[in-house]
Amino acid sequence: MLTDAELAGMRATSAGALPDTCSIERAAADPPTFNHTTGSYDLAAPTVVYDGPCRLRAPTAAQLEVIFGDSDTTRQRFVLTLPADVPDIQLGDVAFVTSSSDPHIGRRAFRVSAVPSGSWLIDRRVGVEVITQGRETEGDES
Repeated sequence: MLTDAELAGMRATSAGALPDTCSIERAAADPPTFNHTTGSYDLAAPTVVYDGPCRLRAPTAAQLEVIFGDSDTTRQRFVLTLPADVPDIQLGDVAFVTSSSDPHIGRRAFRVSAVPSGSWLIDRRVGVEVITQGRETEGDES
């Protein structure tokens, strides 16, 4: 059985091996409000639930081919490793890698698709899928 000191040491070692930084956001629970000036609905700003060190890696070299209606789509899945003491991460949260040791990660957004849990966690490894190839702001369609 691990002692508290051994577990803390393993967690510190793992946290020291997180070369990237990321931010994880959760959609606001507030309903959209109608903007009379623009004639459209405005969404409430998302809540940042985590901002700190992480590591993004592909679990395999394979991509998942899925069919939505009549179109084929490729899903890219990754594992996002976070410190063990991160706040509650939930399915559907959106992660952005804000800085990375790998220049190929770019400015993609990832939707949290799996949140495993267990005893004696050394780190938190959540499953994520690419949802955008670049982080764009609403109305920026250039």
